[in-house]
Amino acid sequence: MLQPTIPSDVDRHSATVRSGRVWLRVRRWACVGLGLLVALPNFGCHRYHSVPETIGQRTDCVDAVLCQIGAPAAAVVATVDHVPAPVTLRSTEQLESSPMREISLRDALSMALENHSVLRDLGAGVLRVPEQLQSEYSESLQRLDPQESVEAALSAFDAQFYAFGKWQNNDRRFNNRFFGGGANAFKQDTHDYVFQLSKRTPTGAQFSVRSVTDYDANNATGNLTDSAWQTQLHAEARQPLLQGGGLQFNRIAGPAAVPGVYNGVLIAKVNSEITSAKFEQGVRDYVSNVINAYWDLYFAYRDADAKRDAMLRSEQTWKSYEAQKSSNRQSGAAEALAREQYYRFRSEYQDAVAGKPSMRTQNGNSSTGGAFAGVGGVQAAERRLRLILGLPISDGTLLRPSDDPSIASIEFDWQSISSEAVLLRSELQQQRLKIKQREMELLAAKNFLMPSLDFVTLYRLRGLDKNLGGSDSAISDLTSFDLQEYEASLELKLPVGFRQGHLAVRHAKLQVARERAVLAEQQRQIIHDLTAMVAECDRAFAQVETNRQRYLAASDALAALETSQQAGMPINFDQLLDAQRRVSESQSRYYAALVEYTIATKNVHLEKGTLLRTSDVLLIAERRERPVD
Repeated sequence: MLQPTIPSDVDRHSATVRSGRVWLRVRRWACVGLGLLVALPNFGCHRYHSVPETIGQRTDCVDAVLCQIGAPAAAVVATVDHVPAPVTLRSTEQLESSPMREISLRDALSMALENHSVLRDLGAGVLRVPEQLQSEYSESLQRLDPQESVEAALSAFDAQFYAFGKWQNNDRRFNNRFFGGGANAFKQDTHDYVFQLSKRTPTGAQFSVRSVTDYDANNATGNLTDSAWQTQLHAEARQPLLQGGGLQFNRIAGPAAVPGVYNGVLIAKVNSEITSAKFEQGVRDYVSNVINAYWDLYFAYRDADAKRDAMLRSEQTWKSYEAQKSSNRQSGAAEALAREQYYRFRSEYQDAVAGKPSMRTQNGNSSTGGAFAGVGGVQAAERRLRLILGLPISDGTLLRPSDDPSIASIEFDWQSISSEAVLLRSELQQQRLKIKQREMELLAAKNFLMPSLDFVTLYRLRGLDKNLGGSDSAISDLTSFDLQEYEASLELKLPVGFRQGHLAVRHAKLQVARERAVLAEQQRQIIHDLTAMVAECDRAFAQVETNRQRYLAASDALAALETSQQAGMPINFDQLLDAQRRVSESQSRYYAALVEYTIATKNVHLEKGTLLRTSDVLLIAERRERPVD
């Protein structure tokens, strides 16, 4: 009978030497593992050196951020470019003496698109809803989204490297030799190392190559050697046969998807296209607002001109009757009425020059592209144009439009423009993409009505010896292919009733029905808006002709009265004052009709989805990301 052995000093020394050798081997393997970890990033598309920033002990950056969070607003120093004080026109003569800068509509659009880091609007959306604003970063943000981008969906199929190491020392006493391997005192050193490389395929299969190596040194009496290395090489494949299998499901939902959450390559691609369509819509609205602001400023100048002419005429009339009053040839009532009208026109001219903070033409103002508000004010309109163009709000000059509205009659072919609207509007393109997305999600949801049945196969090579490497070692034993194993299995998982799967299918069907209903209603709304804009275009053109004739008639009437007055013929004083008002009102109304017609024409192109094309704006996909500090 074997007696329990108590290790002697020599045994302990031998065990120490063996442990030292093993520790040297561990260090070698650890160095190899670290080398692999360092080298792995070099095999990818990108390499990042962020170890000092992410796992270092320096907290300078986060401490600075926390100080800013806890500090009062006055302590946070913001860098703001120097902006000169605004020029306020306190006298009517300052408008004529201010330096002017002529600008065409084409130049305005060019400036706007050159300064479009954020697609501005005229409703202060950058303060109210900054998260909803489109910018030059929108498409790049979607393309680089770590959760929902195409690259994120493809990352599920990237090869995954896994490494595991464990070291253990056991020193135990057992009351029964059977439990101690034939000895009551059991000493053991173990090492375990696992290296695995796995990859998923578009069919849902997962292939793995795995290396398993373990070292065991103990004093069990039945050992072939006092220490031994065992190494294994596994080649494993797992293929879903029903749920989770197939190209269609994995391209839509991605591997390891759950009901209702689908983030495959095709879904990510649709999301990318929707983002591009939204960006195109944002650029369209931006261009529309630039055009609106440009013609608002044009009208403001023309309205100010009309008010100035009326003020000068009324001033001349007032001075004339004031002279007659001093010579007692005319009653004081006429002079007072002429003076009142002069100050009335002067007040209107002051407002026409400075303007007031009231609603002006912008997108969503009674229509998609905005309805002309007809509000004057040179300074206010000029500041708005500078704001949307990205220019300094004040630089000592005044922008002045150099283009004039077109008065040519435009007739649209209804069948053509209605077809273009349904085909080209970015809102409808986005909705059609959403329908395709919901239809793909429905196909993926039906996959969850099947049980989970996986076929698993495993091939294994083994090697065992006292040493890990060398002529007589575990690795040489493994490469001899003497110890080979193979196993295959089927794994079935079947939720009784498929309650979640049925919910996913019904939910996906309702999503498809909803998106289709929204598309139909959007088409109705767009056809309605296009009809309204075509009718508005015809109405505005008729108003241009009518108000031009009205302006000419009022001018002729005033000229006749002024000619009679200069000839010394008696005239009706009330008619003279009324004629001056009529000329001023008809002149402003004529230019307002011109701008209304121009805005209506622009809105027809917006409604039928051709505004960017008619404005000579071309969107080109840019795949190079701007550097971010």
